[in-house]
Amino acid sequence: MNRIVRFEFLGKRWLFWLLCFTGIGIPYAILYLIEGMVRVEEELENPGAFIEAFRAGKLVRQRR
Repeated sequence: MNRIVRFEFLGKRWLFWLLCFTGIGIPYAILYLIEGMVRVEEELENPGAFIEAFRAGKLVRQRR
């Protein structure tokens, strides 16, 4: 099985942007972004077909 790896931010987006807009908060915003990011790995039978369907905007359902 091949894997698809994606990253998701689980923090509060409004807090991240608030820190970015304040000049002194940019380093804290970068740290907050790094700490709030998680790596998600999913196993797929055909990742190429999944990526093509995702880019086309189609929903792909998997059988388990």
